[in-house]
Amino acid sequence: MSQPRAPLLPPNARTTSAAPVGAEAEGVFTPKGIAPTAEQRAIQLVRKPHLIIEANAGAAKTTTLALRLAQALLRGADPQRVRVLTYTEAAVQAFSDAMARIGLGADVRRQVRVQTFDAFCTERLLAIEGASVPLLDKSELLRPHVLAAIDRVLHNADERHPEEFTFDGRNEASVEGLLSDFLHLKGTMQLQVEASDRVLTPKLAAELGREYATLKIFHAYEHIRRGGHPDHPVFRAEHDATCDLARLLTDEDAWIGVGAEGEHPLAMGLHLVLVDEMHDTNRAMFTVLRELMARNRAGFVGVGDRDQVIHAISGADARFMTEAFDREVAPATRMPLSTTWRFGQRLADAVGKLAQKPCVAQRPAGLADTEVTLIRTTGASDLRFHLRQLITERVGLDAKAPLSGIAILLRQPHQSVELENLLLDHGIDHRTSGFLPYLQRPEVLFVRGLHACARNALGLIERTDTREAVLRALLRFAGSRVDTGDLSPEQAEDTALLEKLEKQAIKAVCDDPSLAPDFLSNQVLRNAPDSIRPLLEDALDVIDSDDPEVWQRRFVRVLQPQRLAARMMVRKQDIEQVIGNLEGLIRSASGYDHLTSFFRAMNEREVRQHGMPKKHALLLSSIEAAKGLEFDHVILPGLNKGEFALGGHSVDNRNLLYVAMTRARRRLTILCDAERPSAYLRDAGLL
Repeated sequence: MSQPRAPLLPPNARTTSAAPVGAEAEGVFTPKGIAPTAEQRAIQLVRKPHLIIEANAGAAKTTTLALRLAQALLRGADPQRVRVLTYTEAAVQAFSDAMARIGLGADVRRQVRVQTFDAFCTERLLAIEGASVPLLDKSELLRPHVLAAIDRVLHNADERHPEEFTFDGRNEASVEGLLSDFLHLKGTMQLQVEASDRVLTPKLAAELGREYATLKIFHAYEHIRRGGHPDHPVFRAEHDATCDLARLLTDEDAWIGVGAEGEHPLAMGLHLVLVDEMHDTNRAMFTVLRELMARNRAGFVGVGDRDQVIHAISGADARFMTEAFDREVAPATRMPLSTTWRFGQRLADAVGKLAQKPCVAQRPAGLADTEVTLIRTTGASDLRFHLRQLITERVGLDAKAPLSGIAILLRQPHQSVELENLLLDHGIDHRTSGFLPYLQRPEVLFVRGLHACARNALGLIERTDTREAVLRALLRFAGSRVDTGDLSPEQAEDTALLEKLEKQAIKAVCDDPSLAPDFLSNQVLRNAPDSIRPLLEDALDVIDSDDPEVWQRRFVRVLQPQRLAARMMVRKQDIEQVIGNLEGLIRSASGYDHLTSFFRAMNEREVRQHGMPKKHALLLSSIEAAKGLEFDHVILPGLNKGEFALGGHSVDNRNLLYVAMTRARRRLTILCDAERPSAYLRDAGLL
């Protein structure tokens, strides 16, 4: 959030001769339309070659960095010899907006290069490689390459530890999770830093805190991406350019004779390097930054909030704002930016206690303090009551405030199952971010498919694409293939033919839903592995009872979804999410007289979900996906002991709560179980 504007200054009031006591008189850039705080003015005017601004959430970090840039330009820095680097395109736009907001002229703004680290590295790699590399910026474009890597690992005759692979290479449910792990591996450069000369074994993988299968697939994927050629990859995904350049920078021999007249590609004659959102810096980004500073006689200013470091996303690490910078770049001067403009002092006190640092709020005149409310609930129905009331009555907001001003932030995706049902059943428009709506998750589609085929109810699923998805999920979780019974051994190994047959069979059943029971018997059950078929048959017996109580008591126990998920997924956390989603689905059947009516309600919810407008909808989001956003009212359910702090008390867990709390502008509501509140609530002074 930008700080409030002061009355507009006269157009000619751009510089003054004022200077801090004891400093030599110099021109001082006077921003257009804002009145800098004492902290901001001190940051703007201090003369230090390496400066890191330790900011709080909502403290106008980007505006302050722009002020610092404006002062440097006034002192004579060449705008064409300035680089501003950050992590996301949204942050690039935010800095460009901040330059305009404080009054830097359009001509100057055009000369200052503002880039993501990845765009900067792509530009530098082009100078090295001499040709551009295709960018595959969507997961669906990367999916075939991940599946090819899985296939290569599973069919490696020389593999010494095949027992580590329980998954089926035909399944696609692992792709998103694997891509997330690949991003983290590249960002941390963990394999180069910790295991560069060691043979990969299950023991080494455990030492690295990784899964052996993931690392093997990563190596195969990288081999495919590089096309067997280390100097010019076949393609890059987002953030690959940063990682590729960082890897090159650690190879001293790679730079002999590179660039015009042997100049290093990062020797750019820069006067000033600025990094916004420095808390997002990972090892790969820092490696590039370190070399950039070594190759240029440039000043440095970075700004970030180390309590917003979420290491799990891409390997961001607070050390790159602290001791690592001092050790590997140069000792830095650090200055605080503690005044937040986003929220009031009540919330500032709570997040300050949580993060154990000063946090001061400054609210514009006439804007009330941020409300902070802790609601201790006594069971699921009480939780639903409070959530519905908070949303439908716009508690703490104007009666006609748009739903888009409200966000419900969750620690884990499976927490959304019952929440989504609540919102759908009460006609509350919403959208999800950071995870799929639960009705589209593969394991939920699988269970819907079991019921629809067993009870001859596929026709009650209105959307054709959903029918296709549930049938495909049935085959995948069961480990089955469509087969006509007259395939030769060669045809049975023909992947393209099998995919074609599957597509034809699924289309036929979708067009004529009365074929669904036969599809279940003749394709799913008959072709399932012997170890899986009994689990499916026991689960179908539970469904055939049509009794929600039997379903809640026996379904997970007889189906053993963890075994099924392990055939589809590589990462343990993805398998655990499958269990959580199914348990949430089973709980949501409570209150229905028959399973048939429960699944009919699911179909009706899906229709409502697809018909909801998204423009002014409430946001249901993971905390990670909400980072960088802000809302009038933030609701945090599930702040319970053992539920929020996954894996125990950790910096990452605490930072996630800090990020979640600091998204609120006018109101923060936290809900916890009265009997087991999270210890973090005590740390924040809310208990």
